[in-house]
Amino acid sequence: MDEKIRVLICTEVPRIDDNIDMRSIWMELNTYVKTLESNINLQDLGEWRILINVLAQRTDAIGVAKRVARFPSDKEYVIYISTPIPDNEQVSYGISNVKEAFFKENNEKYSYILESGFDSYDNLYNYMLETSKKQYIGFLLVVFHIME
Repeated sequence: MDEKIRVLICTEVPRIDDNIDMRSIWMELNTYVKTLESNINLQDLGEWRILINVLAQRTDAIGVAKRVARFPSDKEYVIYISTPIPDNEQVSYGISNVKEAFFKENNEKYSYILESGFDSYDNLYNYMLETSKKQYIGFLLVVFHIME
């Protein structure tokens, strides 16, 4: 595990893997993050790493935690992101399993709030992948002053 920046995807939506290949998205996001390394000041990290933790859940908007968690024992900074998964009533590609998950409302006190933009995508895979790439990985790197 020598990557300086990596992505982890977790989910709170039951049986989401029946509808979308989360492993494939995880692999593509980690490949994408590597393409950004030339724009990131990795020297400032020293021996530390950054983990971007993307949580797929039933929530009202994309939420990016305002505070970075530090884990000195692992020499790792963790940035938490909640990603709303649409249900089948919100968009045609939404999944009914979302309704089984516990609803968590984002709180502006603790998170930067971004609109999900469900209508801009035609399937769940593209929504998860492209939203992660365009909206919040870039947003995170700028907000937390990681980009040069």
